[in-house]
Amino acid sequence: MVPGPRVSMVVSAMAKNLDCIPYDVFYQVASTLDCQDLIHLSRVNRTLNHLIQNESIARKAIQNDLLHTKEGQQASRAKTGYRRALGRLFDIKESFATAQPYSASILAYGSSFLYSDGCLCYIYNEEIRLLDVHGASQVEQVLNIQNVLSRAIPECNPREDTIQIGLMYYRDGILAFTVELEDRPDAWLLAMDMRRKVEHKKSGRLRLLTRLRHTRRLFVRHNGSYLYYGTHTAMGDRGYPQWAINCVDLRTGQPTTDKPVVLENFAGCEIGQTVCFDIHQDHLYAVSTLVDFEAEEVDWTSYYVWLCLSPQAKDQRRHIMPNRTWRRQHREGPINDTWSDLTLRHDEATKRLMILECRREWRDGGSENARTYYMQPLPSPAELAQQKPPGPGPASTVTPVALPDEPLTRTLDSTNKPNYEPPRKRLRRHFHPEYAQGVEPAQRRDYILAKTQFRSYNLSASTFVDLVNDPSPERPGSFISHDRLRVRVVSRKRKCPIDEAGDEGEPGLLFRPELNDADGQPIEHSEERYASRGVSLWPPDDAPRELTQLLCPSKRCGSVQAAADERSLVYSVDQDGLEGTGHQAIVLINFDPSLRLPGLQRMDLTRSGAAPTDECHGPVAMERPRIGALGDERVGVHTSLSRRRANQPMPSVREERALYLSIRRGYWLR
Repeated sequence: MVPGPRVSMVVSAMAKNLDCIPYDVFYQVASTLDCQDLIHLSRVNRTLNHLIQNESIARKAIQNDLLHTKEGQQASRAKTGYRRALGRLFDIKESFATAQPYSASILAYGSSFLYSDGCLCYIYNEEIRLLDVHGASQVEQVLNIQNVLSRAIPECNPREDTIQIGLMYYRDGILAFTVELEDRPDAWLLAMDMRRKVEHKKSGRLRLLTRLRHTRRLFVRHNGSYLYYGTHTAMGDRGYPQWAINCVDLRTGQPTTDKPVVLENFAGCEIGQTVCFDIHQDHLYAVSTLVDFEAEEVDWTSYYVWLCLSPQAKDQRRHIMPNRTWRRQHREGPINDTWSDLTLRHDEATKRLMILECRREWRDGGSENARTYYMQPLPSPAELAQQKPPGPGPASTVTPVALPDEPLTRTLDSTNKPNYEPPRKRLRRHFHPEYAQGVEPAQRRDYILAKTQFRSYNLSASTFVDLVNDPSPERPGSFISHDRLRVRVVSRKRKCPIDEAGDEGEPGLLFRPELNDADGQPIEHSEERYASRGVSLWPPDDAPRELTQLLCPSKRCGSVQAAADERSLVYSVDQDGLEGTGHQAIVLINFDPSLRLPGLQRMDLTRSGAAPTDECHGPVAMERPRIGALGDERVGVHTSLSRRRANQPMPSVREERALYLSIRRGYWLR
């Protein structure tokens, strides 16, 4: 076929320069790029920068890759601001990937906290306070615990009882927390609407009040419509404890089933290690890394066992049967279980629910072990509804495969239940090793588990995020160390699609797809390759003393609790002056350039300088409640409330000035 004059002109223009091609062709090319590639392209020269300022290209990029982000949804609703949203998302991703936050500040003091959905919930002065961090709010919603409990729980006498509060979950303006009365076996679960204006005026702010018969491994997940809570207390047919799940319609406050739903044949009991739960499109998803309650001595393949629980009672039998998804081959190497982490996340590009698992493995049985994060997408409830109803038991979802012809196979008998499936090759975008192959142990910047206070993964930035304790001498030549909290990140980036170095063939050609589907067609994204961006630590070793003291305001950091999302890291740490109160400082490390909390001071990290003259080093002079120590549990940290009560009547939820405006401790870093 002889190319026409139009094609010849385009090819000739592309040979000269990309910015010389016709705009409609450039639009088609730019519309297929993701956020990072588009921003990098805009920095090539002024002409390309001007072209990419076009809102149409930015809108297409948002719709392709970032529609489900907060910035993408805001631009979509306003039908403008797409280019600004694209730039902000790029800045957030790069800030995380390079460990260069925009600000650090103390948000509050509290005895326990919960950070979820961009909001901070914490207990201070025997009240629960809610701050919209992502919105940089200057006011907080304050829940008067004593007022609520005296009205809601008949057995509770605020003047006599000692109460324990456990913050469990927050989402869509609703806070779920537990109440336990000292010397009483009963516990209560409450869900309060913490928004400024309550939509359901008939039901009021109290959306749920239920007595808990058991609290063993209690978890809570909810959105604005349904709340699920479960405990590991049901007894299965085989004599093993099972998960018992309750679902409540928050619009009516009534359960959707007459009795709890028991997850039969669903092994795993350690939330965050072997099992995890999350809510997606009103359905509860449960995932376990254990196929059975008893381990097989001879086995080949490991699976994710998962199920999707519908809020409607008539649909529960259909979706409650466990499903299997291939996880790994045992021959990939042993796993260091102490580093294992299992969560469910939402992909910003597709809004699809993803299994995110961290495994520290001795790859192929080698002498060195390192972490790898693995991602596995799950089908939506609508996709599940289109599938055929599963048969009884999880094994029915796996086509039987003949066992390999190996000596171990001949040792099996009818009592064994081995699992075997041929090895699979993963998409490179679905796994991220901490270190590239060939990196020597001496070149790594590793910390032992005892020094790693928090570990997570940022899906949108493809970045390991750790909070580590890296003690440093108090002064040069001193042997007395001072705890120092630092952010450690390990990120990667996608390689150029052209194999310039000839790593997989002739130099200058495109990388070829690695995987094909059942019809022999290349699988989308299997042509992608990635390169590590190395390990970064923040703050640097020569950071100003004022910054390191802000991040760790005591010689010993104490018990650190932390949480992170796609744009910030929040943690609690001991602070001098708060000893004996049960309080800790709650610190925010912000990676979002648009999150501009007022009252912060400028700090230049390029040089070490003195602290600003108006800096306040100590905690603000406020009444300190008599609150007990923090609990040790990873889920549902409890705070004990004293018997002292205020006499004056107060509303259940009121609005007050944000506490960080009085603390006034924080810095703009760039």
